[in-house]
Amino acid sequence: MKTNPFNYIPVVFFFCMFAMSACEEKIDLNLTPNKPLLVVEAYINNIQSQYNYVVLTRSQDYFSPNLNNVPVQNAAVFITEGTVNGNGVYVWDNNSRVQLTELNNPLVPAAFRTGVYFDPRIVSNPNAALRGNIGKAYLLEIEARGQRYSAITSLPTPIEIDSLTFGFASVNASNERTVRITNHYQDPDTLGNRQLYYWIENDDRNSFGWGGIDKSRFPGKDDQTNGQYIRLTHPNRFEVPDTIDYYMASVNKDVYNFWESYDEARNNGGPFSTPVQLKSNLRGTDVTGCFSGFSLSLRRVFSR
Repeated sequence: MKTNPFNYIPVVFFFCMFAMSACEEKIDLNLTPNKPLLVVEAYINNIQSQYNYVVLTRSQDYFSPNLNNVPVQNAAVFITEGTVNGNGVYVWDNNSRVQLTELNNPLVPAAFRTGVYFDPRIVSNPNAALRGNIGKAYLLEIEARGQRYSAITSLPTPIEIDSLTFGFASVNASNERTVRITNHYQDPDTLGNRQLYYWIENDDRNSFGWGGIDKSRFPGKDDQTNGQYIRLTHPNRFEVPDTIDYYMASVNKDVYNFWESYDEARNNGGPFSTPVQLKSNLRGTDVTGCFSGFSLSLRRVFSR
């Protein structure tokens, strides 16, 4: 099931314990309202400027009749490029600082344009719009409702896709032919490489944003496969025929850890399960989310 591309709903956890015995006992649970959080979903990548954006929403109280997040408008949002010197200190290039704004971006469905921030050049001059550079660091700064927030991400060296292949086709219950895709690539002989995998099928062409397309983390990191040649077959099945844009995103540890915790939170089994803490890389008070740097390797293939 795909997520709404611009509707990042943080997992709100609560749990309670109650005893069951031979006699009935009335137990009153005093559940206090949780404090709303600023939820940040931000991206910078090296290939597609239109997929560099920031979504700002504010979470709703658990007891609110409307569980959808509320878009945060009229925020000041900036992204600045920089480097890390030999002492591990970030040096920011103020000349690269770009202010992102809400705008009527025709690429985005009208219902999702509120609270979504782009480089305005994505409409006026797309070739000059914000795009990440490999090896650079990026600073996200946000000022909203009198509060300031920030996050840092980076674009590691991308791992290139050697090829994408398909297995034998099978027929599903709807009498449709489907195949699985295998990604072939060489993992570098250095520990710490981490990848996220995204793909756009024909059915996704009307969606927009990283949250609107299918993705996978498996296996995602090279703890057990460092330096090996990888042949990764995804369990997802693709229709035949289809056109697939397949992205392999190399990410740093903070970004991978956030999306790992996010997947665990989404699949935690409900309010009576063990709570999962989102590993946000945002700094500030009452904020969660992630500023994700994606170093992309892209291939387009046709399933037959």
